[in-house]
Amino acid sequence: MKNVLQWIVAFLSLFFSLQLSAQQTTTNVQGVPLFSVQDCINYAFQNTGTIKNAVLEQGISQAKVGEIISMGLPQLDIEGQLVDNVKIQKAFLPVEIMGDNAPPGSQPGDFVGVQFSPQYTTNAQLKLNQLLFDGTFFIGVQAAKVYTELASKELIRSKIDVAESVTQAYYYVLVQREFLKLIIENREILEGLYNETKAMYEAGMVEETELNRIEVNYNSMVIQETQSKQMNVIAEKLLKFQMGMDINSPLALAEKLEDFRDFIVTPTDLAVAKNRIEYSILQTNIKLNEYDIKSIQAEYWPKLYAFAGYGFNAGGNGFVTQFDQAGDFGNVGVSLSISLFDGLGRQKRVEQRKLKGQQLFNTRIDLERQISIEQEQSRIVYETNMATLNLQEKNMGVAEKVYTNTQIKFKNGVGSSVEVTTSSQDYAAAANTFYNSLYEVLIAKLSYEKANGRLLEYVDSEDFEKDQKTLKLNNEK
Repeated sequence: MKNVLQWIVAFLSLFFSLQLSAQQTTTNVQGVPLFSVQDCINYAFQNTGTIKNAVLEQGISQAKVGEIISMGLPQLDIEGQLVDNVKIQKAFLPVEIMGDNAPPGSQPGDFVGVQFSPQYTTNAQLKLNQLLFDGTFFIGVQAAKVYTELASKELIRSKIDVAESVTQAYYYVLVQREFLKLIIENREILEGLYNETKAMYEAGMVEETELNRIEVNYNSMVIQETQSKQMNVIAEKLLKFQMGMDINSPLALAEKLEDFRDFIVTPTDLAVAKNRIEYSILQTNIKLNEYDIKSIQAEYWPKLYAFAGYGFNAGGNGFVTQFDQAGDFGNVGVSLSISLFDGLGRQKRVEQRKLKGQQLFNTRIDLERQISIEQEQSRIVYETNMATLNLQEKNMGVAEKVYTNTQIKFKNGVGSSVEVTTSSQDYAAAANTFYNSLYEVLIAKLSYEKANGRLLEYVDSEDFEKDQKTLKLNNEK
């Protein structure tokens, strides 16, 4: 295991410097699709429920903007009625109005019931309303566009989370494969050593105890190989799950750890808090709260609408003959309304939004502090893990050297099986610790980039430029 750190950091370099262009997925000789890290991330962007829901939320926000804008467009309605007055209501008039037509026997001061409505009435009307001025409408349109901006940022946050999860799973598969490869090599060495020792035992050159020790160590390595293979299966299924792929679908990885030895990672510094998508989302929420206050205050402004209508009506005592008396009518006009006093309800709503704004500002201060500690903590963890990995690499190299020497000594008859089994166990333990440290370094580097708001920069997607433009525009604001 030479120059391990060099190809580890090279692996990170290749991932974090991927070109922003779509990559075509190829297949291996068995026809199984080959996926790079970026291919897996792109696949996840198309298939995970998290991203799909975030995209749908964008569509909802855009539809919300259209809904609000539609309030400022002409509103056209048509309505009509057909009434059969089965029992017509009477109106009571003084008998004096009737004159000579007064009912017989009526006296001054009496009232007479008279039917004014026909039995059948029909009317239809076309109404047109147009908003001319309403402060809540114009502010609502602006706020709706900011809401769309918020949905876009939520999509970016979802992409960051998905990219992180997929990349971690990809790392885990690569590390588990390397560890399995080492276990298989170790098992093959022990298998050969066991066969040689067995032949020597049958020839009477070594005691049975020596053979038994080698056999126990070999069986332990076979068990460890089986367990490692199972972990590889689990790791691959976890990767497929994070990608939004059927866990039973075939998948092959296009990259291996040793493919990246010729690359070097460029050191990265701590970034400002505004580079984090969480900070940008909070800023948008603050902006939305400000628009909410303006919208409530705009309810005091006058509301001016124009209207027009055209229709016809008819009436009579016969269903068909009623239309002989049909006539049309029309009207145009404007309406103005001003709210003078609402019992201080709007004032209290404004106070609530202002208090909420103070809460958001306090949250922003806490978030800035949280981001600072996350950046510093992730940097320390990454540097510590790198130092630990360096030592683990040395430990594994020494353990491998001791293991090799004890095999040679045992074959030459100057060593014991105890030394072989002990050195084999030490080497396996050192290798296991090394690969665990390797995975921790990869994850720590990923966390460090995410803590500094740079993870999305290394994600290749069709709408990458749009995402970056949104982030840059709103961070500048």
